[in-house]
Amino acid sequence: MSDTLTAAKREKIGSRASMRLRAEGLIPAVLYGHKEAPVSLSLQFTELRKSLAHKAKVVNLSGDASGQAIIQALQWDTFHRDLLHVDLLRVDAGERVHVTVPIETKGEAAGLNEGGVVTVVFDHVEIEAAPASIPEVLHLDVTKLHMGGSLSASDITDLPEGAKLLTEADTVLVHCVPPAGASKEDEAAAAAAAPEVIQKGGEQEGADE
Repeated sequence: MSDTLTAAKREKIGSRASMRLRAEGLIPAVLYGHKEAPVSLSLQFTELRKSLAHKAKVVNLSGDASGQAIIQALQWDTFHRDLLHVDLLRVDAGERVHVTVPIETKGEAAGLNEGGVVTVVFDHVEIEAAPASIPEVLHLDVTKLHMGGSLSASDITDLPEGAKLLTEADTVLVHCVPPAGASKEDEAAAAAAAPEVIQKGGEQEGADE
């Protein structure tokens, strides 16, 4: 079930007006899409904070705006502490939309016991999906990730049914590498210790998909 955000129209725009809104516990926002004119809104920060904590992608709007919208973009201050502005994109239940979804890893990589370090190369992917099926997060199982191995977008374990992966399937998202400062001899020994099929980027995980 989507979270609901109470929206109020903004009569005044500009940096000073936005600062006053934020001082009142409101966040400036713009609602656009569906070839309709953009609408300047304010959202209640307490409601928005709960939606962000839920990692919600699609929200219901009430008040001076109605229907469903995607939280399309967030603008933060320099130190990423204060939320300054929100972009909302109108959506209909029957349409498919292009969205960015964060990636999280699950499990403990086998390469950690081989002296490796798991590094996230990209922490998100692009997908196309119906609003109702947009996930809050997608996952990569790193349990079988050995030293020298990698996992790509095609290894995502929970892409929703009907969703289309727009990020190239062979885009490396996570890999396991020797720690900084490791000698070439250490790297070669670690690579030799890892199963050959794993060194090729986890191909066996995606072979059955």
